[in-house]
Amino acid sequence: MTAAPQRSLVRRVFGMVWTLTKWGAALVVLCLIGTTIYGRVLHRRDAARWKAPGDLVDVGDGRRLHLYCTGTGSPTLVLEAGLGDFSLSSWHTVQPQLSALSRTCSYDRAGTGWSDVPRERPTLDGITGDLHTLLHKAGVDSPYVLIGHSLGGPLVRRYAARYPADVAGLVLVDGSHENQLERMTGMPTWIEGLYKVLPAVHFLGLDRVAQRPAPGDTMAALAGALTTSDKAMDNTLAIATNLKAFLGAHGPDPKPLGDIPLAVLTAGRMAVPGVAPEVGESIHAQWVAMHKEITGLSSRGRWILADSSAHYIQKDQPALVIGAVSAVLDTVRAGAKPAAGPAPH
Repeated sequence: MTAAPQRSLVRRVFGMVWTLTKWGAALVVLCLIGTTIYGRVLHRRDAARWKAPGDLVDVGDGRRLHLYCTGTGSPTLVLEAGLGDFSLSSWHTVQPQLSALSRTCSYDRAGTGWSDVPRERPTLDGITGDLHTLLHKAGVDSPYVLIGHSLGGPLVRRYAARYPADVAGLVLVDGSHENQLERMTGMPTWIEGLYKVLPAVHFLGLDRVAQRPAPGDTMAALAGALTTSDKAMDNTLAIATNLKAFLGAHGPDPKPLGDIPLAVLTAGRMAVPGVAPEVGESIHAQWVAMHKEITGLSSRGRWILADSSAHYIQKDQPALVIGAVSAVLDTVRAGAKPAAGPAPH
């Protein structure tokens, strides 16, 4: 083959590659435009479809927070969700059963679920102050047993530190620790990068469009809709991108928890993508150590390992959470220290 036909063949090949690349890029752009539009259509439909099951309580400054209370009895159980979650998405697997034990109230922090957005960037004191106002305005009398999952852990501990007379007991469900970012060495760096791309993912509607629950799974559909709303994503990112300062604001506990009944549940399985198994085991060991330190803040602290659970113990082993809450309730109601004995694993 002579040089001229060879050059001609090369030009044709490059021309085909360029054409395919050009049309492929155009197709990607069209798809992204489609998801952006479709995501917004879905969010408008969500707003009309999913109505708050509880009450929208005026907490001042023109803001309303959603409070969902079921059952009767005292002390009232108050449920605090983790980062990115709200009342039903976090607690629907256990609230009906807890309501059989005592009055149970879950709520949506400002910027989550059906609640209005916060006036300022979320902080520990801002959130716990909102909760205190919400319970007071709604007529939910203390004492409370506070139950916090993940980020809800330091939140309920902070509440107990600020309003000790209102708190009769605490249950932490795989709760966060104020020093976890410094102490859990070996965490993959891609997690920080994820928060940087989430705004773009959300703008393009990819987070909402990707929500495809099984047919008939209305709770998964509800959770997918409300956790990907504009206000929910803004709230999640406001905390996640400032998590060290957020958790650090807890500081050392002003005083030990004394003899307040306390149950600390720890997930037995911690999946950390992108790290070697031995690093994952080390991270989990630090997680356990921090939870045991929190348990030691109370003379009636009890540590419980949820062997079969990942982070959402209330979903993986709901009976374990219900049992821990029931034990704390019994202790509070009895007004006496429980007999010493091994914690269940």
